Amino acid sequence: MKALAKRLYIGLAGLGGFWALGMLSVNELAKTGVLMTACLLGLVGLLALGKPRRRWISAVSIALYLLFFLDAAIKGFLRDYFGLRPNHSMVLQAILNTNPGESNEFFLHNWREAAQAVLAFLAITILAIYMERRLYRTESGMLSGMPPARTSRSASVTVFTMLALFIAMHFNPTMAKENPLLFWPIRYSDYQQQLAAASAMQHAITSNMAQRADWKVEYYGAHRNTVVWVIGESFNRSNMSLYGYPRRTTPKLDAMRDQLIVFKDVLSSEPATMTSLMKMLTPATLEDPEAWNKKPDVLMLAEEAGYKTYWLSNQVPNDGWLGLVSRQADERVFINKGSGRGENNFDGNLLAGFDRALADDAPKKLIVVHLLGAHPTYDMRYPKEFAQFDGMDDAVSKMLTDAGRSMWIRQQRNEYDNAIAYGDHVLGNLIQSTIKATPDHAAALLFSSDHAQEVGHTRDHAGQSVVDKSGYEIPMIVWSQALGGLDVLRKSVLEQRPHQTDHLEHTVLGLLHIRSDYYDATHDILSDRYLSRIRQINGVDYALEMPSQSLSPTAPVAPVIRQ
Repeated sequence: MKALAKRLYIGLAGLGGFWALGMLSVNELAKTGVLMTACLLGLVGLLALGKPRRRWISAVSIALYLLFFLDAAIKGFLRDYFGLRPNHSMVLQAILNTNPGESNEFFLHNWREAAQAVLAFLAITILAIYMERRLYRTESGMLSGMPPARTSRSASVTVFTMLALFIAMHFNPTMAKENPLLFWPIRYSDYQQQLAAASAMQHAITSNMAQRADWKVEYYGAHRNTVVWVIGESFNRSNMSLYGYPRRTTPKLDAMRDQLIVFKDVLSSEPATMTSLMKMLTPATLEDPEAWNKKPDVLMLAEEAGYKTYWLSNQVPNDGWLGLVSRQADERVFINKGSGRGENNFDGNLLAGFDRALADDAPKKLIVVHLLGAHPTYDMRYPKEFAQFDGMDDAVSKMLTDAGRSMWIRQQRNEYDNAIAYGDHVLGNLIQSTIKATPDHAAALLFSSDHAQEVGHTRDHAGQSVVDKSGYEIPMIVWSQALGGLDVLRKSVLEQRPHQTDHLEHTVLGLLHIRSDYYDATHDILSDRYLSRIRQINGVDYALEMPSQSLSPTAPVAPVIRQ
């Protein structure tokens, strides 16, 4: 028992090392420590009762150290990147909804953080193995030539009690998921069940015509209407000169400023693509996140209203739940033929397909354009001629230096701003093409990003940010044929309205001129009935004060925009 206790001290000390480095929380340390105690005393103790060669006891102990330490290192790395444990649904979807190409890109972008986690794992593991081998040699020297010791009754009781406790823990779902061997298989099984449920529900909704009648869809617009919804990727509005950023990252949009409604206070509902889009495209919200599998999405309602739908994308064709949604479109174009977002395919390559969709003679069209935007790795998102901020020494670089940002993060900021500038080029062309193609009928274009990025804004980090506003503060822009009748005051009131994108589908339905049981004008940011609501970041109420921005009856904005 003394030998087992010493091995337990080595294991717990290793977990304590990960806690000291900030890779495990106190709660995680407690749960993992209890599991390791029961596992090591139970399993290794059971092995010891059989009186095998001591090298086997040492080898099994080392294997357990490796297992628990590797688990702590992986979770610590993911915590550092996302700001959350990997059992959070958003983190799991980001991890499990990936592929080898995207994973390779992720590690190319975050190799420094990954290297830190690897070094922590190696240092703690090597030290534990050294202590274990020293203990093994000490025991071997002390017991050399001595007859085998008899196992005491108390030792046997302790071992079997710990073994029973270890087994019993697995009847508790929370503790079972702390087992390093079970954590990822359980999570993967949960994810596959979610996909299966989504597929079944989507099939049920689309195939049940009686249910479609219950949607009560009514189109009240003009005979011809074209609505373009451009979904950006990883755009942080604070990096756009359109929003006051010192670098001229959005010259095309800046030049069109008078033609645009530029919303100044919009948050994404989530800091990751899949969970954010699930709430943008469907009735799912932060309050009711499961509504996506019970109610029709925007494409379904548009098709029911007689729209021809298009899905043009530079993202992966079969991207989990999003693949199910995109397959509903009448016409689909995916230019990303590779294995993930790591493909060096530029968003500008979507422009030809977009022009063909605009030229289609269908009277009512909904064209969804899903960009790759500024998704990491940033320097893969733009052609070389847009690398205009590389090595830049300006107010932004000085601000980052003064804030103590590393050279790596300053370089990432330059590359991110290059990607924003190329995104401006693409979005500007999409808007100009829409204006040119629709001179004689109703048309509108909405641009919104799925989420933002932290690139040295609040800390020395480049990537998604779950816990602070840098991962949520996104641009949202509307161009409409009807904007010519909007005076400066009304436009300013509109642009100041606070909004969160889990209700964005109502604004899209408004632009589509669709009434339905699933449309609520109080969530439509362009409606004169709009009401601002409390918004949240990672479950916490957003700190900024959000006054109501409803317009008075004497200033009816909605009829102007929807005419």
